[in-house]
Amino acid sequence: MIPDHLPPLAASLRTLGAYAERHELHDGTLGEIADELRRGLDLASAAQGRARANACLRHPGGPVDPTADNGCLLCGDTGRRPATPSPQDVTPLQVLCFAREHGDEAAARTYGARALARELAMGTRNPAAVLDCVPGGPEEAP
Repeated sequence: MIPDHLPPLAASLRTLGAYAERHELHDGTLGEIADELRRGLDLASAAQGRARANACLRHPGGPVDPTADNGCLLCGDTGRRPATPSPQDVTPLQVLCFAREHGDEAAARTYGARALARELAMGTRNPAAVLDCVPGGPEEAP
């Protein structure tokens, strides 16, 4: 269940409940009730969707950082420990290749979440750099 849809669903149900207090019903009012019922049904269907990957309200579909309190790689919790600095002898391409081969969580544990986020951002700005990660390419991940 996705809890983000519950407040609008509750508002829709309250609106429907307000129609019960009216004593005059006509075709226009029945049309409004039907529209509100459809809206509530759509919200209930949306709330049954897939659960979020992390607990972050700002980035619900964002990348996951297993070391962050709320699981969000993009913002994390302000009280978490400082990010692990990137090793000095590692190139950004090595981090990208390692993440591509072993997954983002393994790369975050190996190089740190900050280094992974920086290199993933670089990879989206320069997609050709990720092509160098093919086996036998110019750089090899550790």
